Amino acid sequence: MRVVAAHENLDFDALGSMVLAGRLYPGSVLALVGGVEGVLREVLPLLEDRLDLVPASEIPLDRVREVVLVDNARPERLGPLAALVGRVPFLVYDHHPRTPGDVPAVGGRVAPVGATVSLLVPLLLERGVALDPLEATLAYAGLWEDTGGFSFPSTSPEDLEAAGHLLRQGAEVARVRDWVRPRFGEEAREILSQLLKTAHLVERKGFRLLVARAREKGYVPALAPLAHTLLDLYEADGVLLALRLGGDTLLIARSKARLDVGRWLGALGGGGHARAAFARVRGKGRALARLLETLEAFLDPEPTLGQAMTAPVETLRPTSVREALRQLEERGYGAMPVVEPLGEGVRVLGLARRRDLRKAVRLGFGDHPVEGFLVRAVVLPPSTPLSQVEPRLREAGGRVLVGERAGEGWRLLGIYTRTDLYRSAPRPEPTLAERVLKALPSGVFRVVEALREAFPEGVYLVGGAVRDALLGRSGPDLDLVVGPGVEVARVAQFLVDRFGGSYGLHYAFGTARVRLPFGLVVDLAESREEVYPYPGALPQVRQAPIARDLERRDYSVNAMAVDLGGLTFLDPYGGLRDLEARLLRPLHPLAFVEDPTRVVRGARLAARLGFRFAEEVPRLLAPALLPEVVAGASRSRLREELLLTLEEEAFYRALAFLAELGALKALYGLDLPPEAPFRRLRAEEGLAEARLLLLLFHQKNPLERAAWLALPGRLREGLALLLAASRGEEVPKEALGREPLRAAFLALFPEKEAWLKAERRVLMGRDLLKLGLKPGPKVGEILRQVAEARRRGEVRSFEEELALARKLLDDGTLALPE
Repeated sequence: MRVVAAHENLDFDALGSMVLAGRLYPGSVLALVGGVEGVLREVLPLLEDRLDLVPASEIPLDRVREVVLVDNARPERLGPLAALVGRVPFLVYDHHPRTPGDVPAVGGRVAPVGATVSLLVPLLLERGVALDPLEATLAYAGLWEDTGGFSFPSTSPEDLEAAGHLLRQGAEVARVRDWVRPRFGEEAREILSQLLKTAHLVERKGFRLLVARAREKGYVPALAPLAHTLLDLYEADGVLLALRLGGDTLLIARSKARLDVGRWLGALGGGGHARAAFARVRGKGRALARLLETLEAFLDPEPTLGQAMTAPVETLRPTSVREALRQLEERGYGAMPVVEPLGEGVRVLGLARRRDLRKAVRLGFGDHPVEGFLVRAVVLPPSTPLSQVEPRLREAGGRVLVGERAGEGWRLLGIYTRTDLYRSAPRPEPTLAERVLKALPSGVFRVVEALREAFPEGVYLVGGAVRDALLGRSGPDLDLVVGPGVEVARVAQFLVDRFGGSYGLHYAFGTARVRLPFGLVVDLAESREEVYPYPGALPQVRQAPIARDLERRDYSVNAMAVDLGGLTFLDPYGGLRDLEARLLRPLHPLAFVEDPTRVVRGARLAARLGFRFAEEVPRLLAPALLPEVVAGASRSRLREELLLTLEEEAFYRALAFLAELGALKALYGLDLPPEAPFRRLRAEEGLAEARLLLLLFHQKNPLERAAWLALPGRLREGLALLLAASRGEEVPKEALGREPLRAAFLALFPEKEAWLKAERRVLMGRDLLKLGLKPGPKVGEILRQVAEARRRGEVRSFEEELALARKLLDDGTLALPE
């Protein structure tokens, strides 16, 4: 069972993200953890039938195999699902930054966007998943709420792109506006009144923080709208609300800039991101006082005028109005200071503005001295904090000069204008290797950092891990290559010693697989090259440098690597270029001839990532699909690749790609079946096997294809039962007991659901005791023989089973196993 969950006090971003994740991972159970927040309490009952949320307390934890966690990475906000942390894989999609103590994610995506919805929308676009208007509206509501109608500082281009897609999918803006607009009920108005009475501004290093307190005994309304209301009302840089609730204190913080409230409240066990955070402090204490005492430590240094100015500043000497205007227009400036020498510096006479000089020329003063048409200049030292500059801009015509005293005059260093208010300092771009590591899920990042520390040379992150990180996504598998001089067994042992879990070695191929307790699978391999003795053969391998290892891979996007020691990005075949173009390009012309299954892996990638094959692929694939080449391919590898494809969420698109290329027929002898039965498929376990049964069922010679693939006997027997049912033959219910076969049966014959689900009483031990049989081994043996008869269809009702049990007892044919 796969579960999609968010956090306690569900909000619109959490709910919208859960709905999108449910579409991204079909068949998942949407778990409601704790209560809901604000107006969502009114909206949710109206959508109950459509959303099918299951309380987390009702989910059998022993059946959960994977958790998709959205809008949250903190285990303490998971309710009963917190017991699964470290036991099953977690895929985390979250817009809050990673913090210590987060769930050790093995997949998903964490990125600084305004709303988690914005991380999921592109993935749905990649897979071509369409949303209905309700789903799009819920997701849009999450976007609108968490970005403040796209006005909060955390709003990113990804949020606006996601919003555009959701609108095209039918999101109803008017409904969202009604849902998300602030609603202050009686409780909220009472708390707002208390907050207004206690509100006061605290200023530290130019940062204006509004602090307000309130007390509540019962229901706590949503505090976020109150925080933003106060932030706007007082024109503060940040706000901190403290609500006493019984013996606890709830803290909510918002910031426009400079203060990372996520880190600030994180010191008290809270969490969030740089602009919004929340914490709950147990018991009576000095939480508010402690936060204010540490405020300065969490403030980014305030930018100074010297850091933000434009330098150097060009000046004018006293001249005529006409000449000053000519120089301004020639240089493209709106204003320039007019100065004259004074000792070691200059005397600033004022600012000549282009608009004033043009007017003076129109009025006939072009030949007059420019000094008569200057506005007053304000000169400030470069150490002046920017928070003190804006008021001076208003009084100085939108410009201030930056300078240092030089005797009686000034040495001018630069100029600062209104335009500079909106110019942000450029940040250094991270290297490609740094981008890859930063994009890894928290659990994967911890493993990689530990390896970097323990093995400063010779360990490489390769293939899909690099590709997916650059795409902003990741899965529960990590591929690493170790170069000559580093032993695979040593790396595997280090990981198990550090994180727990287990590992297995494959000495013949120089590989190891490490299973860590929180669900991450690390595949280790010696850096090697491969030689194919004939088309389709298993490769012969030998150790080689990393460059040769990358050369043996299938597509350019899988031939990129990161040297973890030196943080160097390796891309010898232009994989990054093809990644940006979303192309799958084979590394060399014989790639498919050497291994025809590479096209199956390519189809999986194309379907999963929204890629397309390069234009040369059909030409290069043609010789690999010749009968004599396919005949030499390993059937076990073909079968394994097919099953891996059927495990994909976008498996049908992958099959369609193979059919379009002619590979589905040439490699497997299969035609593309209709999609409708697959859409009806409901299976929690063995989903790939159920899809395989449906795929074979729709072929002209299904049993022959099953034999060619060397499928296990139970699958061939199941396929025979489905074919019998299609011919109108009666199929015993007991024969449809296994999940994959049962699911395939219902997908093909949905009208049989009521018949299949009808309860049938079967013989049990207590029934034998009523016949006078004493407890002991005979009871178990009779039940076993009756069950065998039931499976063979020899008994079809409880009465027939009871009669068989009597016969076994009466005629003395019962023989206990020795």
